[in-house]
Amino acid sequence: MEKELNEVMHTHTHLVFVYGTLRKGQCNHRYFLDLSKFLGMAKTKKHYALYSDTVPFLSLTRTVYQVTGEVYAVDDVTLLNLDRLEGHPDAYKREQAQVILQDGAEISAWIYFCDTPRGDLIESGDFLQKTASRRRKCGV
Repeated sequence: MEKELNEVMHTHTHLVFVYGTLRKGQCNHRYFLDLSKFLGMAKTKKHYALYSDTVPFLSLTRTVYQVTGEVYAVDDVTLLNLDRLEGHPDAYKREQAQVILQDGAEISAWIYFCDTPRGDLIESGDFLQKTASRRRKCGV
């Protein structure tokens, strides 16, 4: 029992880059990241393709532009909950990638990618610009 309790109490900090419904003001943020530490706005270092159907899909298969998002420091439990939300590793795959914070600092963060994106290409690379005129509905 002591070993199990120790494992639960010992958590790591993980950096996660979010680009869609987990961003501030979006439908999943309050359920998953409201209590996590916001580190700042960021862009991916590499170029990717961001698509949107009812939710966003970030694809590794095309290199179109840098994607805009937010970086959070999360604990083990939150990362596990994000994995469940994103269907990792079946629907989305969580991978490490470099992102650049607004202050120019380059860090490695977890990002959820989807190999089979659907919907329209978001030309700006920013999901919130696409959704600014209408609020996205999504489930938890």
